[in-house]
Amino acid sequence: MTGTPFTSAPERRRVSGRHTWLPWLFSFSLFFAAVSCQAADNGNSSTSLSRILRIEVHDTLQPERANIFVRGVEGASRGGYNAILVDLSTPGGLPSSADTMVSAIQHSTIPVVVWVGSPQTRVSGEGLRLLEAADLALMHSGAFLTPLWTDRVHGFNPAARNALSTSLLNTLRQQATAHGRDTSQLEELSFGTHWFTAREAVDTHVVDGIADKVPDVLRALAALPATRTGQVINKASQGTLIMTAPVNLQESLLLTLMNPNVCVLLLTLGMLLIYLEVNTPGAFVPGIAGILLAMLAMYALHLLPLSFLAVLLCVLASIMLLLEGRFPSHGLLACAGVLFLVVGLGKLVDGPVPQLQVEWSIAWGAGIGFGGVTAALIVLGLRARRAKLKTGADAMLGWLAIAQTVLDPEGRVLVRGELWPARLTSQTSYVAAGERVKVLRADGRILEVAALPLVDTA
Repeated sequence: MTGTPFTSAPERRRVSGRHTWLPWLFSFSLFFAAVSCQAADNGNSSTSLSRILRIEVHDTLQPERANIFVRGVEGASRGGYNAILVDLSTPGGLPSSADTMVSAIQHSTIPVVVWVGSPQTRVSGEGLRLLEAADLALMHSGAFLTPLWTDRVHGFNPAARNALSTSLLNTLRQQATAHGRDTSQLEELSFGTHWFTAREAVDTHVVDGIADKVPDVLRALAALPATRTGQVINKASQGTLIMTAPVNLQESLLLTLMNPNVCVLLLTLGMLLIYLEVNTPGAFVPGIAGILLAMLAMYALHLLPLSFLAVLLCVLASIMLLLEGRFPSHGLLACAGVLFLVVGLGKLVDGPVPQLQVEWSIAWGAGIGFGGVTAALIVLGLRARRAKLKTGADAMLGWLAIAQTVLDPEGRVLVRGELWPARLTSQTSYVAAGERVKVLRADGRILEVAALPLVDTA
């Protein structure tokens, strides 16, 4: 007989019992797995580190510094950092470079904190724009905010100073208003002379707070509403990882070249080495080194604000030094050329702060050294080229000779190791062999000589 096998009632209950608890076990496993994942996620989020990129700006604001700053801000945004900490102390710099850096702050996708973090340091001029553009502006209790014209800058007339102050005031007001800060004291920082301490800056709402150490900065940052990105900075300072933006060798070299004093010294040294190569042909090392130094200096100078009048003075100085070699003026043209060169080098870079101008001591040293050596080389070189090459009998003029035969009045003399026919031209008509005579002139192949007077040795 075919059909399903016979199963008793007790067996059916045991089989049914085994299958009824399997769904409950599966449901409990899913629930436990979900709770475990949630707990793991919560644990990871509570122990995850907030990453902050620290960018240090402790020099003037110029093109290379602006480029490094922009690369740092963009790299932090792409690298998954939670915030950017700008450690700032600067006397100011070029408005165009400040524009580039402020634009990078404004376009950052993560919060930017600008911190004047070193005691006895200051921020002035265009550096104030970075402070006011930040999402959070903090100062060390021993730092200062100083006005634009704290340092004496040569080459700026009152009209130019007023224009720079007005431009700075307008941009500072726009940035301070955008971040809810007070603008009443910004005019003093643009036109005045008062130095603001950290406490005064906080009380007048120019900056947001005081932070003497990094943990103070982190606490202030944790309290900052993340209005732009919604990211939350870990409130525990020990849960924050701060990494300093690296500066490679090429960037360090370019930052050094942005010093106008270094540029002038490299340029003058390079030109002197080139002159050395011209005057000593075959010594390739000075020429190659001179060209390299001159090119580095010119590359850096073209990034800095040059004065057209100063460049014209340097060109005029070179022309005067050349004229001294062709038209001897007893040194008057050379002195005028050196003076023009000193003034041209001193005013070569027209920066708004002394750190972006050439120091007068450097200008005097480089101008006198370079101009003096150049004038001497040019004069000696041109005189050597104008001098005729004397050979044969003409080369004997002025030399002392020894009579090899009796001169009565003609005979032979030994001069410079050579025997030459000679003729007496003095009143003395007889010179014995072995006595000395002086060569006066050459008549063809015959030397005209004169007897030397006898010296009493008694």
